[in-house]
Amino acid sequence: MDNNEKLSAERSLKIISETIEQSRTDIMRNAGMPMIFWGILTCITSVTVCYLWQATDNPSWNALWFLMAVIGWSVTAAKSRKDKKRPTNFFSRVLKISWISFGLFALIAAVIGTLSFDSTVYMVKLPITTVLILLLGLTGLITGLVLRHTFITAFSVASVVPANFALMYPGPYESLAICITSLFILVIPGIIINRQYKK
Repeated sequence: MDNNEKLSAERSLKIISETIEQSRTDIMRNAGMPMIFWGILTCITSVTVCYLWQATDNPSWNALWFLMAVIGWSVTAAKSRKDKKRPTNFFSRVLKISWISFGLFALIAAVIGTLSFDSTVYMVKLPITTVLILLLGLTGLITGLVLRHTFITAFSVASVVPANFALMYPGPYESLAICITSLFILVIPGIIINRQYKK
């Protein structure tokens, strides 16, 4: 009786473990393209903002980030409607909530940061770029840990380097810090994932 119970428990643990790994594999198969899309969109916006800000000496070009968010979320929403039949699991829900939370807090940080430039109300300006990089790094870290992807995890932790760069060199070039972060947390891992989990 005890042996049967032990075998049954071991079998149950094996099934649970296999289910968890299968869930991770399913996510990885579909994670590459969204990461590449958002990463490239962010890099294009970063370089554009940097160039226009540098050329015109006008930081108002940072408004392009809001346009990028609208374009990105519109494309993502349209893609999600197409993929509605795709089954979800615990890991996919965790990642979805994490990235939605990132988007929400990034928007809040951008709005508060913009308002903080009014020195008649605020004593300190919020370093928007640094905050966004750290938020991206945190969300990337969660993604890397959930997917057990060493590259994403390591480079998410390393995002403190471009975040510090953005503080040291405020102005047009701080946008490039976001580009570098997106390249290593989104684009490169997305390409690696696509190659590893080709259908």
